[in-house]
Amino acid sequence: MTEAEDKKIQKISSILGHVISVTVNEATVLARLEKYFSPTPAKLAQNEEEGNLLQKQIDNLIEKLGGPPRLIIKGNDEKKSTYDNYPIAAISEIINVFHRVRRSVTRAQLYLTGSDLINKNPEILDLSATDDVTKNLQEIVFEVFWEHVETSLIRLVSYWDRVGQLFDFVFFGIRQFDRDGFTAVMDKIHNNIVPVHNEIKTSRSWIALRKFQTSENEDGLKWLLRRRNLIVHSVYLRPLGNSSEENTLFESSYNHLDIKLRNKLKPGEPIEEIKKLNIHLSAAASLLKNVISLCEEYISLVE
Repeated sequence: MTEAEDKKIQKISSILGHVISVTVNEATVLARLEKYFSPTPAKLAQNEEEGNLLQKQIDNLIEKLGGPPRLIIKGNDEKKSTYDNYPIAAISEIINVFHRVRRSVTRAQLYLTGSDLINKNPEILDLSATDDVTKNLQEIVFEVFWEHVETSLIRLVSYWDRVGQLFDFVFFGIRQFDRDGFTAVMDKIHNNIVPVHNEIKTSRSWIALRKFQTSENEDGLKWLLRRRNLIVHSVYLRPLGNSSEENTLFESSYNHLDIKLRNKLKPGEPIEEIKKLNIHLSAAASLLKNVISLCEEYISLVE
């Protein structure tokens, strides 16, 4: 092996060592830092008792939908039972996507914390380099923060679409994962199920979910969908400055929207974006119980 090849291997090994450090340390740092976040990211259950109760409700719903029970006890001579795996797959998708959303939100909060620290105390970087290098690093960390905000918004909508897939199966027997989104399925329930089942119309779970789905406020689904659509189809998020300093891409992509809607959807200060993400994360967590209850209520009506 030549000296040049040896140096190359050492350099690659050093880089890979940093890769391992970054990937492993992120999970550790998040776990340690999370309890200091403000606002605190929501969980599906606040303690073990709540978690066990939620799991029991989910297990019962899966069984009612024809899925396998959590525990199966059979004798040697008993015939094997046949179960429908779709319910457990659909519900597992909802739970898994929630945890992905939560990770994205906590990453955004982590990078906002880091960005704030190195902006206010650049000496933390301990660089013997020029101010330009420090400024570039500050900008990179800030950009990564906004990337995690965007990912969180996209995943939040994905979470509700998974709920829509479950509703499509429960209410209409549709089991295609590439079917309608949450809003379309909720509207189908409103138009086809609610008029003939007063129990659903007056259900607290239905009322809570329908209110969230039709709300245009910042804590409602319509706002979330518009925000997501802008990110996917038009722009990337960054706070708007004065009119003379606005990003031209952002300006041009908004020229077809009225000022009121533009102001409603524009990015705010980083801490404001974190608060909005956590509001929607909390809604996803708290409304899951309504999702399960509504499914159970409809199943009991049609059995």
